[in-house]
Amino acid sequence: MKYGKIRIEDGCLIFTRHMMINSLPCRDIVWAYMRREGADGSDARQLLASSLIIVTRRKKHYQFNMSEREVHDCIRLLRVLNPDMAVGYPRGGRIPLQSLPNTRDLGAIEAKDGRHIIPRKLLRSGELYHISSSDKEILENEYKLRTVIDLRRDDQRKIKPDTIMAGVEYYHIPVPDEDSPIISPGKYLLETLYALPDNTEEFVKEQYRNLILDQYCVKQFARFFDVLFHQESGAVLWHSGTGKSTAGVGTALLLSVLGVEEDMIREDFMRTNRYLEPELKYMQRFLMNRPDTDEKMLDKLKVLYQVKEEYIDIIFETIKIEYGSMEKFCRDGLYLKPKMTEELKNKYLI
Repeated sequence: MKYGKIRIEDGCLIFTRHMMINSLPCRDIVWAYMRREGADGSDARQLLASSLIIVTRRKKHYQFNMSEREVHDCIRLLRVLNPDMAVGYPRGGRIPLQSLPNTRDLGAIEAKDGRHIIPRKLLRSGELYHISSSDKEILENEYKLRTVIDLRRDDQRKIKPDTIMAGVEYYHIPVPDEDSPIISPGKYLLETLYALPDNTEEFVKEQYRNLILDQYCVKQFARFFDVLFHQESGAVLWHSGTGKSTAGVGTALLLSVLGVEEDMIREDFMRTNRYLEPELKYMQRFLMNRPDTDEKMLDKLKVLYQVKEEYIDIIFETIKIEYGSMEKFCRDGLYLKPKMTEELKNKYLI
C-alpha cells in the first residue's frame, strides 16, 4: 500500500532518504501519530500540511508529509502489522471511556530533555468500580493493561472494589489520605460531609502536606515507584477514589522524576477539575434534593471534587523544606538512586 511518498510492503515501511531506499520493519515502530502544521490563527482553512510521525525502538524520528486521510489509513495498517505500537498524541489527556471520567494517558507529555512519555504506558485514574464491558475491552486490548495499582484505603476498596480484568496484576499500596472519602450518592457521602470540619479547605491542605511529612505515606509512594520500575510490558494504571488526591500526587512525583517541567505538572494536576465537573454537578443535584442540605455541605462537596494549584505547590514546598530538593527526596524518600531514575526515564521516555 502506498501513502504519500512511502509504501508498506512485506511488513516493512519503504521510503527514500538521502537518495537511498530504506526499509523499516513495522515491528520496530514504537509510536506513530499525526502532526498538523499550519499558519497561526483560528481559521482551520489556514492549515498548510499534515504529516505522519514515526518513532522507532532505536529512538529515531521520521516525518512523512501526506494527507490526513493517508495518515489515518497508514496508521490503521501499521497497527495491524504491529499491535503493540502506540498511536496518537494524548499529551496527558482523558481516555474517552464511558464509565471512567478521570482516566488519562500521560503519553506525549514532554520532559526537559526533549523526550516524550510513550503513549499507552502510564495511565492515571479514579476507582475502577463497575467498569463497562466496552471500557474493559479498550483497556485490555487497546492499551494492553497489565498492572493496576490501587492507592485507596482498605475501607474504600471494600465498598467499591476494583473490577477484575483478564491478564492484569493488581497491587494494593494504600496511602492514608483522609480527604479521599468514599464518594457515592448515599449514606457514605453524607457521613463524610457531616464529619468534615467547617474549614474543609484548610483540612485538605493539611492532608496534602501530610502526604510528604508522614513517613509511612512516603514509603508507600516508594513502593509505587518500585512497581513502575519493574514493569516489563503493557500499560500500568494507578488510581485513588476520584483520581485527584493520592493519584494526583503520585502522578506529580512521577512526572518530576521523569524530568517534566513544574508548569506542565500543574497543568496535568488541574485537568481533574474539568473531567470531574459532571460528577460534581450530579452529586450537587443529589444533595439539593435532600431537606437537610445546607450551603456548608455544598461547599464541602465542591472541595472534595476539585483541586487547586496551591495543593500541588504544597507538595513541592514541603519536599523542599523537609529534604532540600526533589533530587534528595527521590534518593532519601523514594529510594531512587540516580541510576534507577535514569532507567525509569529510558523505560518510559522516547
